[in-house]
Amino acid sequence: MRQMGPGMYSQSSGPCDECEGQGEMINMAKRCKTCKGKKVCRNRKKISQAIDKGTPNGEQYTVHGEGDCVPEIEAGDVVIVVKVRNNKIFSRKGADLYMEKEISLLESLTGVDFTIMHLDGRIIRIQGAQGQCTKPNSTMTCEGLGMPFHKTPYRFGNLFITFKVRFPDQVNPGQIE
Repeated sequence: MRQMGPGMYSQSSGPCDECEGQGEMINMAKRCKTCKGKKVCRNRKKISQAIDKGTPNGEQYTVHGEGDCVPEIEAGDVVIVVKVRNNKIFSRKGADLYMEKEISLLESLTGVDFTIMHLDGRIIRIQGAQGQCTKPNSTMTCEGLGMPFHKTPYRFGNLFITFKVRFPDQVNPGQIE
């Protein structure tokens, strides 16, 4: 209380300067040098989380009890949001993969036969039907070569390959025969 004038007093309240409103004092000799008696210190921790096969972009995983913590209060949760990186060869829509493949006119007329490295590291051989011509901008469907479905990793999507045919600028007489 403070006297403001004859017969007038003012009363105010605020946090204690000694304990900063905590209600307890820590002995200076026993005070922690790292946190300076605040009972909280900052540190970083690596958290590992298993991500399911075929997890879509934006899927969230929650790790309980690994967030920030304050004395006498339960620790918070860490929310992990999956962000799928773009790939130079494949694009993804759900569990299906899409890719473009440039082939020569000769490959277009005689049938395609090439290998690709899948996202999981497998080398896959892609063959067209023998004697079948591949038209420009046609699409080949390879069943079961896409991504695994989310929550059902034993089922796979499809791989769709769109062919771009590279035509020669000119043809010499030897090639004509």
